[in-house]
Amino acid sequence: QPHIASLSKLCIWSSAVHQLVFTVVSSISFAKAEVQDAGLLFLSVMSNFIAETILSEGGEIEDILSTTIVTLSLATASLGMVLMFLGKFNCANAVSYLPLPVVGGYLAFIGYFCVVAGIGLCVSQSMIDGNFISDIKILTEMHCFMLALPGFLSGLLMMIVARKATHDAALPITMVVVPGLFYLFLYMTGQSLDDAREGQWVGEVQPTASVTSLIDLIAFDRVHWDLVFSSRCISTWLGMVFVVSFSSCLDIAAISMDMGEPLEVNKELITVGFSNLLSGLSCGFSGSYIFSTTILTYRTGYHSRWLGFMGVIMFLSVVISDINLLEIVPLYFLGSTLIFIGIDLLYEWLFEVWHKLIPSEYLVLMTTFVAIQIVGINGGIVVGIIIAVVEYVVNTATRVSSVRRRVRKSRHVWKPKHKRLLQQDGYDSRHPKIISLEISDTVFFGTSLLLLSKISEEIGISATDNDIEEMVYASPRHFSISPAMSGSTEYISSLKKKRQMSQFDHGLQSGGNLAREKHGRPKYVVLDLAQVPNVDATAARSCFLQLGRMCKTNGIILCASGANHRVDWVLRSHDAAYSNEEDPRVKREGASSGEIPTGKLILFDSMNDALHFCERKLIFETEQKLTIYKVPSDLIPHSSMESGHQMKTQLSTIFSRMLGMETESEKLMLTAFDKGGSASPEEIQLYYGDEIYTIDDAA
Repeated sequence: QPHIASLSKLCIWSSAVHQLVFTVVSSISFAKAEVQDAGLLFLSVMSNFIAETILSEGGEIEDILSTTIVTLSLATASLGMVLMFLGKFNCANAVSYLPLPVVGGYLAFIGYFCVVAGIGLCVSQSMIDGNFISDIKILTEMHCFMLALPGFLSGLLMMIVARKATHDAALPITMVVVPGLFYLFLYMTGQSLDDAREGQWVGEVQPTASVTSLIDLIAFDRVHWDLVFSSRCISTWLGMVFVVSFSSCLDIAAISMDMGEPLEVNKELITVGFSNLLSGLSCGFSGSYIFSTTILTYRTGYHSRWLGFMGVIMFLSVVISDINLLEIVPLYFLGSTLIFIGIDLLYEWLFEVWHKLIPSEYLVLMTTFVAIQIVGINGGIVVGIIIAVVEYVVNTATRVSSVRRRVRKSRHVWKPKHKRLLQQDGYDSRHPKIISLEISDTVFFGTSLLLLSKISEEIGISATDNDIEEMVYASPRHFSISPAMSGSTEYISSLKKKRQMSQFDHGLQSGGNLAREKHGRPKYVVLDLAQVPNVDATAARSCFLQLGRMCKTNGIILCASGANHRVDWVLRSHDAAYSNEEDPRVKREGASSGEIPTGKLILFDSMNDALHFCERKLIFETEQKLTIYKVPSDLIPHSSMESGHQMKTQLSTIFSRMLGMETESEKLMLTAFDKGGSASPEEIQLYYGDEIYTIDDAA
């Protein structure tokens, strides 16, 4: 172990390089990056192979150091080049197809991993290589239990403060108070750091190394080049490329999902590749995003890039300084930061998410969580995907959802002028303002992107730069922000970047009608979900939630009808539709001709209810533009939009509208139908199958 201090500083130097690149290049302003275990596992295999081979040949420690550092540096630099290539050609989009429950199981495992690692840091023992039983056995020792208890309670306190406190400074103050209490306790009890070190509350004193000692680690004349390019190292490097690229994409997707904001996975993968390239060229090791510290920084509420630069300064100060922070900072505080993130992730993805997933999807999440702990991250995710596919086949068979445009109108009886307006403007054959789309069969994570693309093509909209910023993945804690999750990166990259802007030219036609708007998108879209038996959580967020955001950007009111109880619950739970509390208010405002908020689905029991709602709003908005008509007082809203009994329309009102009889004398004559007066209508009885009229009969 004579060079352990120098090698440790070389690892910290690599972390400084990674952090600097991510701070400058990454789209995540508060990103935290350093040397990561995913790549180090493969680098350690190369190191062991080189060390064993050189020692068996009678080599010296200097040969091992030089050959190992050169090999690991070249492996890291070449890894970076491959990652940049994969990101450049959009190869990272495959991760976006992972179902939400599978990613949730992975995040829950990360939470468990952070808790175990944090407790291990508190007790100064490695617990991440054992199993649950061995971890519990360590904590049965009273001394280890007492060392871990303050860290666990501190982490729990941080989680409660982060979730409940409303002030931005609450969590940072808590993280200052926790270690401050330790020093206050030492002062009040008259103990020194050496006393605390004997009790394992702070780290042991370690030998230090100077900066110049890092340069002396490599002697190129002692490098065994045959080992650098050996088949064993190359095969190990290929495995590292696959695991690091996949884990990096997964970390990016997980960060995006937990943040509730969209990230371009391919762009971020290029950032990871660039940082590894620079790290390798500076004799460093592989690294990537550190999920736990990135999310920790995100939840503090301070998202400035200065945090990244401060991290670089801290790394460099450790490399230059002779002081070891582990010798003075209480270990339980360092462990509590990991425990905080771990408990928060476990609570979020094992308990909070229970109310957002159907039982079969939650089973997929738990299966993924357990499988990762048994067979590893990659194997566990594969198991989760297989279970998700089986779950879909069992529940929804193999049908693919389809979209068809249908010409439909409400059954409401409008006045002649309103009927003409709807015919010429609302249901124009070329540019209708109200369109109905019939969706059939199940919508799940494998078809959600295609369905979203089909609907957007039918409506004539595409994702703009604004849409991309607003679209989000989805976390149970951030459901008020749009999707993501789980597929939006693939969709966004496939959509057209240019948006066709429609010019609206309003004018009056003969008879006082509004001229049809040229090249206009629909103003109202009604989705018929009567033939959709199931919508899973991933589709609710990656399809319908994104569709609502895109319609909001384009000023389109989005309605849906006929959803069964299961589909209705999924859409409302994932914020794709207005909640049961918001729904009556939105419909009431629509019925009173008020302003309707956009961005979510407005759910109706039937297609007729939805179309009547849209027709009423279109008439009101059109007449307001013309400032000719006032909103007719007898436009009675449908019963589904108001509480109470259903209103009845008089026969005289119906005939007045249908026949265009608007004069006072004509209206007076028609009122006889209501009062049984002089009109003397003929009353006949009709039975099922009787012929009323045929084609070409006189009206």
